[in-house]
Amino acid sequence: MSERDRIAILGGTFTPIHNGHRALLHKAFQTASHDGEGDGHVIVGLTASDLAEQTRSNGAHAAQLGSFSDRRAALESELSNLSTAYTASFETIRLEDTEGPAATRPDIDALVVSPEAKAQRRAHDINAQRVADGLPRLEIHTAPFVVAEDGTRISSTRIRNGEIDEHGRLMSPDGAGDPD
Repeated sequence: MSERDRIAILGGTFTPIHNGHRALLHKAFQTASHDGEGDGHVIVGLTASDLAEQTRSNGAHAAQLGSFSDRRAALESELSNLSTAYTASFETIRLEDTEGPAATRPDIDALVVSPEAKAQRRAHDINAQRVADGLPRLEIHTAPFVVAEDGTRISSTRIRNGEIDEHGRLMSPDGAGDPD
């Protein structure tokens, strides 16, 4: 990474990785990769297990997330596959709090978030904190929702509940998917 690289940051639990996460990751690489000097850089904050447990509305879901190391390995594999289409490099970091380095690092240019109201509020709060601390505002880039076959957005919860697979295909009642 060079001093001229445009830096985009995003964060999440990313488990299981699904097409909605892929849309966020693509948006981050598109935001960081640009014409001009530098190739860009993407920082992906992976939620630490303790933080994931604290921020889940349903504590039972935290137990289903898997270990941090397993989630990081899956995320880095996904990032390696996606990054080949872009100039930007990437790194994963452990998120120990809900703001992460987006709130404090002066070299970050953009924050990539989902369209969920909670993510939008958090982005606004991070920018307010940055301004209060004398840092420049981050550009906020919002990835679109990705919907499943039934027109409802893809989510990790729906996948864990056996409603859909990672691509948004509806699962049959026995959890085996539609055998097309």
